[in-house]
Amino acid sequence: MLKLKLISTLTILIISFLLPNPSGVVYAAAKTNTNTAESQDGIDASVEKVINNLSGSVVGIIGKLKPSSENYSSNGDNLIFGSGVIYKSNGYIVTNAHVVADMETIVVVLSNGKSYKARLKAIDEQSDLASIKIDKGMLKPAVFGDIKQVVVGRPVVAIGTPLSFSLRNSASKGIISGINRSADGEYRFIQSDAAINGGNSGGPLVDLSGRVIGINTVKYVGYGVEGLSFSIPVDTVKYVLDQFGKYGKVRRPYLGVEFLEGVAARYGLPSNEGLTISEIEKSSPAEKCGLLLDDVLMSVNGVEVTTIIDYNEEMKKYLPGSTVKLTVRRNDKEIELKAVYGEKL
Repeated sequence: MLKLKLISTLTILIISFLLPNPSGVVYAAAKTNTNTAESQDGIDASVEKVINNLSGSVVGIIGKLKPSSENYSSNGDNLIFGSGVIYKSNGYIVTNAHVVADMETIVVVLSNGKSYKARLKAIDEQSDLASIKIDKGMLKPAVFGDIKQVVVGRPVVAIGTPLSFSLRNSASKGIISGINRSADGEYRFIQSDAAINGGNSGGPLVDLSGRVIGINTVKYVGYGVEGLSFSIPVDTVKYVLDQFGKYGKVRRPYLGVEFLEGVAARYGLPSNEGLTISEIEKSSPAEKCGLLLDDVLMSVNGVEVTTIIDYNEEMKKYLPGSTVKLTVRRNDKEIELKAVYGEKL
């Protein structure tokens, strides 16, 4: 049966980070010589350069599970691991929320093998992103790219810690298979066929210019399933990190409704059905602005929304307190309502 897994919790491996581990890059394929790399349109040479330049900005993350975690075992060491990306030279690292959410202690291992205790600074489970910090300066932050430069078919490299902590800073190559994908998340994902496995969560997906274009987060697993890996796009990463920096959390506009997608949208087909309002909270901004059950939301400030992910993506533009124009279909007529977003505490 096909199912979606958070890749760092694919399995809990009993390991010890006190044992010596190799600190260099482990390549997905044997390293080619310069002439061979250049003969392949320079792609392999570019991949090698990207890996060498970016590896210092990628970290391994290891920690002990909290006893309250559903994955905690009374018979094991309860160590789990993942990956992260340095985004500020003074020790700030971005990773997946699911990597660190249940960690009682967090240890970051740099590419040179040195380890540091980390503190959780901010976490947002809706986007599956978190920020942690180590007390170490003069680090090399990664360069983040632009979502407009993410194009289907372009080569990408995934770097992280797959399956075993001794394999940290492993790299695999692939292409962007699709964009604007839905994979049981709140926002859109980048789909690639770069090999990622348990422990790759929180590591970067990188283009051949060495820019981080995504944070690896989930994969489809199941019999006969191969090459379906998903990453949080760089625009979502930038949005969340900006909110972390300003507020210590993500402040999302609150309307107070439940949406129901149209049949076509639920099956991933093109749709213009809009979002049907199936529930309205009492005293919510939705009730105050005049929304009713079975109203169909067609657009927000003129931007069409046909899926819940469309709506969530559009909400990145707004903060609590923002005023928007909602276009709603009611009894086969379109009306406009003005709503002032609140903030759910």
